[in-house]
Amino acid sequence: MNQAASSQAVQRPSDRADGTASGGDGGRAEPGSGLRAAHVRDTRQALLTAARELFAVNGFQGTRTEEVVQRAGLTRGALYHHFRDKEDLFRAVYEEVAGEVTLALWRRSEDRHTNAWNLFRANSEVYLDAASTNPAYRQIVLIDGPAVLGWNSLSERGDGPTHQIIGYLRDAVAEGVLEPQPIEPLAHLLAALGRGAALYVAHASDPVAARHEISQCNERFLAGLGVRHPDADA
Repeated sequence: MNQAASSQAVQRPSDRADGTASGGDGGRAEPGSGLRAAHVRDTRQALLTAARELFAVNGFQGTRTEEVVQRAGLTRGALYHHFRDKEDLFRAVYEEVAGEVTLALWRRSEDRHTNAWNLFRANSEVYLDAASTNPAYRQIVLIDGPAVLGWNSLSERGDGPTHQIIGYLRDAVAEGVLEPQPIEPLAHLLAALGRGAALYVAHASDPVAARHEISQCNERFLAGLGVRHPDADA
């Protein structure tokens, strides 16, 4: 065996920066690769948890990446391996916090006796509850989200995507709960109303009181949309 072949024979696949081994052995996982993958996941989650705590209290501008790695007990190299920059880290935290609220939404499969209009109303309340009682959602999603990620971040999540509201309204008309009317413009109006209500609560000095006030205003506004009560014709 010549020297080059001998060198190739003893060469081992090098580990990647993310802690996983490079290819070899036909793509089979090497011993310990599962532990390395778990370590990578744990590292990323530790960074997200530390960043979430700091962003929720200090806001995006008031949080330094040095504080994040210090709280997580990691290095700056670990941070920049998983995230391009501070904004990329914030985006990941934003998605985590917003996703938790989305999971709390009511769905038709959970109560088939609930009409589409009541489902829309109930889910609107979920977002207002988060704005008034969830400090992380209030600061990260509602206050810092538009400033850091742009207003499209709220247009997609603030009160649910507009196309989802369109679905609620079409079903409500089909069920006879809502009077026939132009659906798409109404959906955009209701989406804007939901975003505005959540932002009002988030920026208020007393979010709980603001949530009560905005709910009263919502009730008056929505009552004028031609909502029919199923028992009224009985």
